[in-house]
Amino acid sequence: MGRGSGQRCAQAMAELAELRRALDERLLHMLGALETLQDKREEFNRRVEQGWFSLSKARFAMGCKSVSALQYGAHMEPQVRVCTSQGQSGPVTFQVIPGDLAPAAKTAEESPAGEGTRTQDPVMRRRKGPGAAEDPGPLSGAAPKHPAAQHGASPQDPLTWFGILVPQSLRQAQNSFKEGILLAGEIASLQSEIEVLRVQYRVLLERKHQLLAAEG
Repeated sequence: MGRGSGQRCAQAMAELAELRRALDERLLHMLGALETLQDKREEFNRRVEQGWFSLSKARFAMGCKSVSALQYGAHMEPQVRVCTSQGQSGPVTFQVIPGDLAPAAKTAEESPAGEGTRTQDPVMRRRKGPGAAEDPGPLSGAAPKHPAAQHGASPQDPLTWFGILVPQSLRQAQNSFKEGILLAGEIASLQSEIEVLRVQYRVLLERKHQLLAAEG
């Protein structure tokens, strides 16, 4: 009995030492993540404030009615998309990706196979037929496409809603808000990581208290 009790005590001491090491690692990691999160939040606030300040300068230069919701385009497309991924450790990573990186690939994946052939065959037959010198025009029943979709172009720059020659302050506002969006993704990832670390720390701490109570 004495030997078995001694072995259990040694195992408990070894597990307690491992728990203390794991707790220290989690705590240091969480403190570093909190410090990084604070820096990212401050940078995010600066970007947003700079964006609003530049936007107010643009409205002063162009007029309040020239930079408002009245100029929003009728056709809007997202400029960015957010991809989430979760690793084995638990935290969710938020990645902000510009929306014009893969629109062509997405269109190719979503379009049925052979659709382009079916659309072009009647036109080709009409062009090759006798007396087909005139433009056959669009097929009956075919819905008109957006110009950007027809030419495979990227989504329209929202700055063009407010004119061709916009002031530099309006471009600065757009860049500040774009940088703020990227920082928002990093902030969300850090918050998820900190939450996972907090849960892990509480679980390890509870196990440590159980071992200490058993020894007492």
